[in-house]
Order: sequence, then C-alpha cells, then structure tokens
Amino acid sequence: MRSPQRPLLYLALLLAVALPIWLLSGRLGVIAGLRIPASDLALAFTPMVVALGLSLRDGGWRGGLGLLARAVDVRRLGFGRGAAWTLLIPVGIYAASSLVTPWLGFGRGQAEPDPLRLLGLLPLFLLLAAGEEIGWTGYALQPLQQRWGPLAAACVLAVPWWAGHLPSMAEIGATPADMAWWALGALAIRVIMCWLYNATGMSTFAVILFHALLNLSRIATVPAVGAHYVTAYQACADLLFAGLAVALLIRTRGRLAEASAIH
Repeated sequence: MRSPQRPLLYLALLLAVALPIWLLSGRLGVIAGLRIPASDLALAFTPMVVALGLSLRDGGWRGGLGLLARAVDVRRLGFGRGAAWTLLIPVGIYAASSLVTPWLGFGRGQAEPDPLRLLGLLPLFLLLAAGEEIGWTGYALQPLQQRWGPLAAACVLAVPWWAGHLPSMAEIGATPADMAWWALGALAIRVIMCWLYNATGMSTFAVILFHALLNLSRIATVPAVGAHYVTAYQACADLLFAGLAVALLIRTRGRLAEASAIH
C-alpha cells in the first residue's frame, strides 16, 4: 500500500515542475490546426514525469515499469460494459451537446469533422492522455481515495487539473465564463473518471482512453471561432457531464465504486 503522504508529495512536486511552463504558456503560441496551445504539449507530460520519478525512487526500475505497465494493460478493461461506457460516454456527451445547443437557440455553429484526420489524431491524443493519467490516475488516485474516499479524491485532482489549463485557455481566447464552466466540467469529469477507474477494476488504460476520446470528440463536434471553442456548446457539454456525475453519485451512494453499475 502506498504511503498516504505520497500523493501529497506528488502534487507538490508537480506544482514545482509545471509552474514554469504554466507561466510561459502565453509565449509559446497555439497549434492552430488542433486548437491546442503549445504549452499543453509540455504540461501534458509533467504528471507522468513526476509520478515516474517518485516510482523509480521508491520502487526502483520495477516500480517505474509497473506504473507504465498499468497504463497499457488492456486486459483489465476487457470487452464488456466497462469498455462500452469508456467509449460511449465522451462521444455521446459531445454529440448530445452538438444537437441540444442549437435546439435551445444558443447558436448554430457547425464543426467540420474529417474522419481520416480524427483517426490520425487518435494516437496523439492517446499519448497526451497517457502523459496526464499515468500521474493523475495511475499514481495519485488510489492512495487519495483510500485515505479520503473517491469523491474527495476526485475533487482534489480536479482543482490542479482545472487550474493547469487556465493559461492555455486564455491563449486560445477563452473568456472568464469559459473558465468558470470548465471548473464545473473538470470536477464532473474527474468524478466520472474515478467511477470508471473503480468500476473497471482500477484500469488506468480505461481512463487514458476515455480522456483521449474527450479531446477527440470535442474537436469533432464543438464548433470554434479561430482556436476558441464556442462557449455555449462547451457549457452544454459541461452541464451534461455534471448531470451524469450527479447520477453516478446517487447510484453509488457517493462510493463511485459499485461495480454492478456497469458490469
């Protein structure tokens, strides 16, 4: 069992490593074709780098390799309902947002997905998601929820995850309202990720795939003006994620660990 102090040390070290990149975010520009600030490419790997460093220090090469192995352990996810929810939730939420937002009268912008381009981007988004989730989920989540419970663990991880994206959001033209909506989205998505992790037998790979599909689905369905996603569409998606998170909390009575929820 990991020391309960280790994830707190992890978060402190992560802040020290990520802060310089965070502060330089505005000078690094935007990869316009992907609507991704360049700083995000660096920040995406800091959770993994710090987690891997601590794992190597505490467990040697076996500890480091074990952390990486859990990220590619497809067998734990399997091909049952857990895999289905991993695939369907991010795609379904963003697809619903693209349908509901115009129906509510909040604009009729249209994304222009290119299936071949999206397929080509999937490996990149998997790599970026792994860079984050090997740290957030593979290293920090389990000891945090062992100490404080899954809901508190999700909340603890949601705060730095939300804050870490603020400079890059500003770089692509996000408004304070966008950042506030993202706070709701970050918390709701972390709750869903925690539930998914527990319900798939602690599968880090499931959360990595889920995270990659979030980014891919947003590009495919949410219209943008330049590099900035249209606020109403993203806000609608955040509300849908929040509704699902509340439903999961009610269903599992806050435990976010009821395997029967998807198995």
